[in-house]
Amino acid sequence: MHVAGPITQKDIAKKLGVSVTLVSRVLSGKAHEIGAAAATVEAIESTANSLGYVPNANARILKGAPSRTLGVVVYDFEDPFLGAIIGALQRLAHAHDHTLVLAGFEQRRVDNQILKPFSKYRMSGLIVVGGGSSDEWLETIRQRDLPVAWIGIAPSANQSSVAVDSTEGIKALLRHLAARGMQTAGFVGDTHPAHQERFQCFLAHAAAHGIETRSEWQVIRSEPAALAGYEGTRRLLRDHRDALPRAWVAASDAIAIGALRALREHGIAVPATLAVTGFDDMPFANLFTPALTTIRQPVDAMAQTAFDWVTASRPVTPARSVRLPGELIVREST
Repeated sequence: MHVAGPITQKDIAKKLGVSVTLVSRVLSGKAHEIGAAAATVEAIESTANSLGYVPNANARILKGAPSRTLGVVVYDFEDPFLGAIIGALQRLAHAHDHTLVLAGFEQRRVDNQILKPFSKYRMSGLIVVGGGSSDEWLETIRQRDLPVAWIGIAPSANQSSVAVDSTEGIKALLRHLAARGMQTAGFVGDTHPAHQERFQCFLAHAAAHGIETRSEWQVIRSEPAALAGYEGTRRLLRDHRDALPRAWVAASDAIAIGALRALREHGIAVPATLAVTGFDDMPFANLFTPALTTIRQPVDAMAQTAFDWVTASRPVTPARSVRLPGELIVREST
């Protein structure tokens, strides 16, 4: 059967010799209401799949159904870890017959112009990927009364957010370093809200794990991600090469990559002279040289939580803040 243009319910009905009404009831999940035979339901669904039938979103909206279109705002397209979260959201959207409309910022610089395409769509929810320091840009979206969920640290308590438990993640890294006999450690990070939280966790829990840290071993840079790790490590080596810590805790895998580059350029052996840890377990972290010890974020679980919130039949109130456990992944860098 050759059909020009998109496959319609009428095409499916014609191929099977059944009514369009029957096809419509089956494909909208209402076959039970008319007592359709299981074999008929299976035939209609199988034919729809084989012909590549895609429901008409506009027709569905006109009938009062949810649009099944979700906006996704990415706080930093240059953060390689966020790509894994977008992939998880896309898989969920595909499995649940939703469409994603993607927009975002570079290096967390908010640009309201980038969000204008959202006005073309009747979205049923919004997911923000990545932590930010302000949510003022959300005001126009809030006026549309959309459910909003953050994957990462939300800037205010009135936003529902799901993120990794940074405290337990940092403590797991510290326990691991202590178990390897490393009694001193420094920290390198940037100004990202999640990275600042991990820095505070490091300061709060290092001593309890028998690990000494000093202010000169704590480097926070304004550059983004890998560049912050690179320049921060170069500063450490320039100013304190004769008194280095035994371990170097990076706020993220991307920052750890920059640190590893600087250490290699300066002839510092990892982990023999200075062990390095990351946080995130971004794709290919196991292929770095050396492979990176890190905390694996629960990407699928975070995506599922946010997706469930914005597709729930009832609003998620009051706002929720959920922290999910990460997993220590031990590799060659420690």
